Formats: sequence, structure tokens, C-alpha cells
Amino acid sequence: MRDYKLIRSVRKSVSIHVEADGSVVVRAPLTTGKPFIDSFVASKSVWIQNSIDKMQKRQEDRKVLSLSDDQIKVYKAMARVYLTERSEYFAGLMGVRYKQLKINSANTRWGSCNSKGEINYTYRLILAPKNLVDYVVVHELAHLKEMNHSKKFWSIVSHVMPDYKQRQKLLNDWQRTMKIV
Repeated sequence: MRDYKLIRSVRKSVSIHVEADGSVVVRAPLTTGKPFIDSFVASKSVWIQNSIDKMQKRQEDRKVLSLSDDQIKVYKAMARVYLTERSEYFAGLMGVRYKQLKINSANTRWGSCNSKGEINYTYRLILAPKNLVDYVVVHELAHLKEMNHSKKFWSIVSHVMPDYKQRQKLLNDWQRTMKIV
């Protein structure tokens, strides 16, 4: 029997999730008995092992780019220039104006936009392929018109970038293959 972390909550079904570190998390309704959960996990052992193997392979194939403080400063400066240029270009195309553009060191977000019109990008974005950088820029600028991910938001993005879904997938794939520390 495989070890797993059990999380009970108000829900209707049992689910299994394999984390990036290979640990197994099982979510189950409050009233589901432990013997049933154990049996369910056992029945999914092949799927669990395949998922763990896939995660380990992904981690082994991942490139790690370790940067010094000086390198980070250089990349931040480069990002400020390039992302300002791209943001101004696409803002003109989209008919939007942002109030401020900041470069930060976020690990998990490429960018963000708040209701005050402030846009934040991580300096790590400068290391991504340029067509994917443009997708992030258009995505954040679209939030100046629509502060959510509704159909209207995606319509704004697709008007400027009809292939945004492909770029979004490529960005996710690139992110899985590269770790910048």
C-alpha cells in the first residue's frame, strides 16, 4: 500500500493527485470510510506510479539556470527596457494606457495587472522566447479593459493575438522545462 496524504472535505467524490515532488494527495468526502479510500488508492496504483515516473522524468529533464545577484541586476535592467518597449507597442495597438510598469523577482507569475493600472512583470520573462513574452504583455494589458478571465477578456486578447492559445501552451511547456533560480 502506497503512503498518501488524506484531505477530507465537503465533496462528492474521491480524487488522487500526484504532486511535483512525487507525493500522493487523496481528497475524499467527510463520510467516506478509510477502507474504501485505501482500496481506491490501491486500484489506482499503476496510474499513480506512471504519474510519479512522469514527474521524475520532467524534473530530470528540467534545465536549471542559477543566476548571481549581478546577473539578476543585468536581467532586470534588460527586462525593464524590453518590456516597456513591448508594453508601449501593444498598449498603442489595444488602445489602453497603463500608469506604471514594474519589474520584480516573482517566481510563479510572469506578470500581473491591478485595477490602478499598474503592471508587474518578473525579470525572468526576459529569458523566455520573444513571441511568448509578447503573449504575457498582451495578456496583462487586456486586464486594463477586463479585470478577469471572462469570454470578453479572451476576446480582447485574441483580437490582438489570434494564436494566443498556442502561445499560452508553449509558455507553459517552456516553464516546465526551465527553472531560473
